[in-house]
Amino acid sequence: MKTTKKLLLLIALISLCACKKETKEGEKNADYSGTKPTECLAPADWFTMVNNTRKTPPPNEGPTSAFANNETVTNCDFHQWSWQKFLYLTNDVKGHPLFMDELIQVNSSGQKLDKTKGIVLTDTAQASSTVDILKTPNYPSGVPPSTTVYYSIFMDKLLYATMLKYGPIAKSDPTKLKDVTFPVGSLELKTSWINASVLKDSTSYFITNGEINGVKTRVALLGMHVVGVVENHPEFVWATFEHENLAPAYDWAKATPTTDAPVTSTVDYPFFNKSSTATVKNITSKNGIYTDVFSVYKYGVPVEKQMKGSSDVQVYMETSQNGSENFDNIRMINASVKKQLKGVWNNYFYNGSLWINTEGYVGTKQQAALLDSLSYNLSDSEPKKLTRGSVAAYNITMETYVQVGFGKPSSIHANTVSNLVNCLSCHNTYSEKNVSPLFISHVFTGYVQSLNGLSRKEIKQRHVDEIMKQFQLRLNLKRK
Repeated sequence: MKTTKKLLLLIALISLCACKKETKEGEKNADYSGTKPTECLAPADWFTMVNNTRKTPPPNEGPTSAFANNETVTNCDFHQWSWQKFLYLTNDVKGHPLFMDELIQVNSSGQKLDKTKGIVLTDTAQASSTVDILKTPNYPSGVPPSTTVYYSIFMDKLLYATMLKYGPIAKSDPTKLKDVTFPVGSLELKTSWINASVLKDSTSYFITNGEINGVKTRVALLGMHVVGVVENHPEFVWATFEHENLAPAYDWAKATPTTDAPVTSTVDYPFFNKSSTATVKNITSKNGIYTDVFSVYKYGVPVEKQMKGSSDVQVYMETSQNGSENFDNIRMINASVKKQLKGVWNNYFYNGSLWINTEGYVGTKQQAALLDSLSYNLSDSEPKKLTRGSVAAYNITMETYVQVGFGKPSSIHANTVSNLVNCLSCHNTYSEKNVSPLFISHVFTGYVQSLNGLSRKEIKQRHVDEIMKQFQLRLNLKRK
């Protein structure tokens, strides 16, 4: 009898150990802090209606929020902040979404723009290069005509005031700002727009008055980066949203470990002509192909391959973040929002967010020192590094040409964790002179450069030059 009990106890212990070690196919066993076993859902109070108008409350971001405790904050907490912030910013205020009514629209050098003109649009180049410009397809009939995507920037009063306060100091002596960060609550948006008249069906888009290169027109919102500072995260949380079905997705099930799958479609997308066939060249920076693009990593979660015969089982890259946890949480919260949200904003989805694990770094001084020390390696997503969330985060309308890395990648299937690009690949503390997390914001950097007499064209080129220099530095480091 005693022997039987001992045997049963031994079997139970073996079973328990086996459960603890079990992972999804493609995942490596690792200790990921902040894993939340419960579902990642959108609370019902986000969709409260008052006089037929949604009134999403702003998310808690400060010392009483989930972010205040780095030991207990979860992956889902960041995704919930991202969605709630987007919903709050799109609350209707006097006939406009809140972000248009209450935020400040600025250009890339931090100057205010005239809000009475609607969305003021002049910028077309993506962050990766001055020649990386996204356009709609060239249809043989010429209808609708090919047109260009434009970008606009908004910031809240807190970030704007911080920029004005510290910009002159950064101009004269940036070393004085070593420990200075943007305060909790600071917010910046980057939005992408297109002339609404070129869309075959514009009914599912948010459309408003705008001005493209001085000409009044109606513009449709394509995508939005929601970038905000929460407690313990002066690097910002980088969340991205985009309209559904802008371009086809890469078919991982058709790819092999040694070959890419050409991208085709049986239907037209706003950025893909069904008569086209696309390859990695269509999403490569400085390649001169600006249309017929596609998305590679859904929700910004990098995969290595998809299991044959299954549309759901993906083999994720081994990175600094648990890929399956992050992917599943985003999928769950998107479905939860989709079920409860009404109106035009239900046609936009959350494509992931990125942040840094700051556990063990207490207070802004230590956190600022961490960000400064990481410099151009802030985006490093190799195992045991600090990036969290969607480590290959992108927006199909804003980071179109760096989805599989900078330079000229030869293939998609051969992409590795060392070549991953995300928001922090461009937004970091690296510079020969900049020594403050304030410079993570390109608008702040642009404002300081404008104080030094640079034109907007020169500011853009300076950004691109620094990004490519960082890329080369990372490349040289990995070769050693």
